[in-house]
Amino acid sequence: MKNRSNNKLVVGCLGSKSTLAKSFINQYRKKIIFKQYKGNIVNHKLVTDWLIKNKNINILINFAAITSVKKCEQKRKKALEVNCTSVIKILKTLNTIKMVNFDYFLAISSSHVFKKSFIKLKENSLKKPTNYYGFSKLSLEKYIFKNYKKFFFKIGIARIFNYYNKNSKGFFINDVIKEFSKKNKTLKFKNINAYRDYISIKDISSAIYNMISKKMILDYNICSGKKVFLPNIIKKINKKFKDKVIVITGKRVGDLVGSNIKLKKRGWRVTNYNLINEL
Repeated sequence: MKNRSNNKLVVGCLGSKSTLAKSFINQYRKKIIFKQYKGNIVNHKLVTDWLIKNKNINILINFAAITSVKKCEQKRKKALEVNCTSVIKILKTLNTIKMVNFDYFLAISSSHVFKKSFIKLKENSLKKPTNYYGFSKLSLEKYIFKNYKKFFFKIGIARIFNYYNKNSKGFFINDVIKEFSKKNKTLKFKNINAYRDYISIKDISSAIYNMISKKMILDYNICSGKKVFLPNIIKKINKKFKDKVIVITGKRVGDLVGSNIKLKKRGWRVTNYNLINEL
C-alpha cells in the first residue's frame, strides 16, 4: 500500500540512529516518506504511542539492536531483550492496533545465526551461533518462522553479513584499528584464520529496498557472496602503520561467507565492492 496523497511508501524506522538506518534513509529519502523512532525499543509504551500517532505507516523496519558481540556477551539479558523479546512485543502490538494500510514488517538479522562453515551459507544452512549476539538474533528468527502466519501483515528477515563503517564500534575491523593505535610494538591476534563476507552499506540499503518494495516474506541473505581472509585485513591495515610486528596464531577455523542467489532471483544486484581497496 502507498500513501494516497503522494503515491509514496510511508516507512517507519525503529532504531533510526543506527548506521544502517541512516544510510538507508539517506539513500531513499526521495522515494520514501520516513517516520523515524529514535527512542529505546525496550520502552514498549513509548513505541506503542509512537505507532498509534503514525497509523499511516505502510511498512515498519526494525534497525534497533545491540550488535557488538562483546557487549552481548557482557549483558546477555539486555541483548535478548533488545534483539528479540522487544521486537516480538512490537509484532504483537502491530497485530492488535488498527494501522491504516500497514502490510509489512522487516526484521534485521545477522549472519552470526549460522554455524561457521567452509562452504557458502544458504538461507537453509545450519543455524548454530557461536556467540550470544547470534543466539539473540536466532531466537527472533525462530519466533517469526513459527508464528508468521498468525499476523495479518507479511514479515521478512534481512540477514545481513559483515560490513565496514569507520564510525561503528564493536566490529572486527574497528577493533583491529583500535589495537593498532596502541603503543605496543608487537600485536597478537588469535583464532582469526577465517574468511568473512563483506558487503557495502550501499548494497545493504538497496537489498532492503528490494525486500520492502516486493514485501518478501521470511529470510534472505544480504551478502556479497565473496570471501575476504581476515589476516589479509590486518596486513592491509598494518601497511598504514608500518612499524608493527604482527603475530597471528590459531588453526584454520570456519567461515561466514554467504550465498545471495535467493535475493538475486528476486531482482537484486550487488555491486563489485572490494573491502581491501577501501581500507
